[in-house]
Amino acid sequence: MSPLKWLKRPAVPFWSALVVFFALHLYKLSAPPNGYHQWRESDTAAVILNYYQEDMNFLHPRINQRGASSGITGSELPVYNYASALLYHLSGPSHASARLLTVLAACLGLWLFRRIVTTISGGKIALYAVWAMAFSPLYFFYSFKIMPDIWMLVSLLGAVYLFLRYCATDNIGYLAASALCLILSACIKPLGLSVYLVFVYMRFRTKSGRCLKELLLFTAYIGVTFGAVYGWFSYARHVNEVYASGGFYMGQYLHRFIDLMLKPAFFKKLFLQWPFEIWIGWVLTPVFGYGLYRAIRFGTGKVYLVWILASYIVFALVSSHSHTHDYYTLIIVPPLAALTGTGLNHVVERVPWRRLFLTAVVLLVPLGAVARTYHRIADVAEFEQMRSDADRLIPRGSLVMIQDTTTAIRLYQVNRNGWPLRFGVTYSEVERLIQQGAEYLVIDGPIAGYTDSLRLLFDESHERVGEMYCYSLRK
Repeated sequence: MSPLKWLKRPAVPFWSALVVFFALHLYKLSAPPNGYHQWRESDTAAVILNYYQEDMNFLHPRINQRGASSGITGSELPVYNYASALLYHLSGPSHASARLLTVLAACLGLWLFRRIVTTISGGKIALYAVWAMAFSPLYFFYSFKIMPDIWMLVSLLGAVYLFLRYCATDNIGYLAASALCLILSACIKPLGLSVYLVFVYMRFRTKSGRCLKELLLFTAYIGVTFGAVYGWFSYARHVNEVYASGGFYMGQYLHRFIDLMLKPAFFKKLFLQWPFEIWIGWVLTPVFGYGLYRAIRFGTGKVYLVWILASYIVFALVSSHSHTHDYYTLIIVPPLAALTGTGLNHVVERVPWRRLFLTAVVLLVPLGAVARTYHRIADVAEFEQMRSDADRLIPRGSLVMIQDTTTAIRLYQVNRNGWPLRFGVTYSEVERLIQQGAEYLVIDGPIAGYTDSLRLLFDESHERVGEMYCYSLRK
């Protein structure tokens, strides 16, 4: 079937995109946390495993970097973690289960995105846009990770689609369902609240949307969704205070957004680097430019421009994280992909060698996504040997100090609780943690290579935990 005939049967290119997308994510599906943002994957995976091993109380997620506390922490809404833990109970703990939930959610996101673009711009543009979305390097990469961010984005897309249905039918049921999806999305990460601006544009750009009833309904929508999100994160902060924990970012650095906005690197990354490198991908950048031109020149797809503007406003407000944590920018990928689909549609209609051009797009876009993200996936050995060594040497309830430059990776690898030694292994820090209950020290090399005084605290005989060295307190 030629690419042009292929497009005349909309289900074929859509399901082809889904099949290719899903198949590419089967590679290393069972891999443990690894590569880019390995620490964030380890944080999430630890909460999943602690649900499974300790307590399935949804309101009490637990982290490993807990010191001598219970590890109960306030966090983003742990719906992804909890769903993964339920799968662990069904099939046993496996990283493949958590990754599969991410991939399947990403596929659902592509379906919702197709429905959104079809409603706004038409079915043909939607088919092109789905390919752009599926193989956006950012979307493609985080659809593989043990992280909740794809669930956040998919819930947001559900809120947008249902709001569009409400605009088309005036059915309050769609509005209520949209509110539930937005609450779910924003309780995972409040970035989704940016769509308030998009919804204002959708609903109030015509006279029919300007009556008092509409204003009251939309005000109620904002009040309910914002109130629920505020309530969840207030609860999460309360949990941190009660249990003296805090493994998750809870808005502590929001006040610093102006400092980062004054730095050229912030603007370079968000306007010149990431849009073409990871949000769209270099392969589709030229057609995105054409789609953007048409949106501005002819006023088509203005809703996508509003969505992009809303996203940038949020990136500025959370600049303390959005400039270093690219998964905070996932919310901008759908409108960029929609404009890319618009550009592709009009290019295909005009080029004389359409068949060759479409064939190149179908082949090069997935290859471009793989090429851009492959280096972010690292080869990491499974943790069975490390955990077997830990089970043999360190009693389950004993607290561990472990040399680690992050908050979470190695404690998760050995499946023990305690403290990561992030800023070096010093006598004063080790002695302080021993006073809090630490019993074992796990470090990169023999203790003789560290501060001599450490040998006064630990038996010099050691055992190996994987490649690391394990020492117990002197009796």
